[in-house]
Amino acid sequence: MRRIFFGLCIALVGCAKASTIPLTKDTLQITSSAAPVCGMTGAQNVALHQAAVETIRHGYDNFLIVGSQYQNNVGVVGYTPVVANTTGSVTAMGYGNSATAFGNSTTTYSGGQPIIAGTHNQSFVVKMFKDGDPAGNDAISAKSTLGPKWQEAVAQDSHTCL
Repeated sequence: MRRIFFGLCIALVGCAKASTIPLTKDTLQITSSAAPVCGMTGAQNVALHQAAVETIRHGYDNFLIVGSQYQNNVGVVGYTPVVANTTGSVTAMGYGNSATAFGNSTTTYSGGQPIIAGTHNQSFVVKMFKDGDPAGNDAISAKSTLGPKWQEAVAQDSHTCL
């Protein structure tokens, strides 16, 4: 079911988004928001991907996450309507002035599933470094984070929570 919902989410409105705010010339705030199906990990993956992309776009090679916050706004906001469907049958036999009837009915109910809405939100403060900068010895490579198709990831502006 998660895969079906995830596919619908991407096809209809997108499951995740990210934004970037420059704090200094080498420090950014990355904020991501992901659909309930993505979970906390999905929001984190989107923010990490965006941090790597923005590091390269800003002319840097590596980054450190120096601050992080997470918020879960996901919850049940209602329920689908409950529908009752009743079917029945009656058999009657009569003789003279009297009659006897026998019957039964069955009621089935559907609906009542929870409606889940909200977002998982992740925020990173990212410090960026160029290759060779000794202050960034422990920094993460942006290109390695994005993988072998890093150039395509930098060129695109799309987000998924995979």
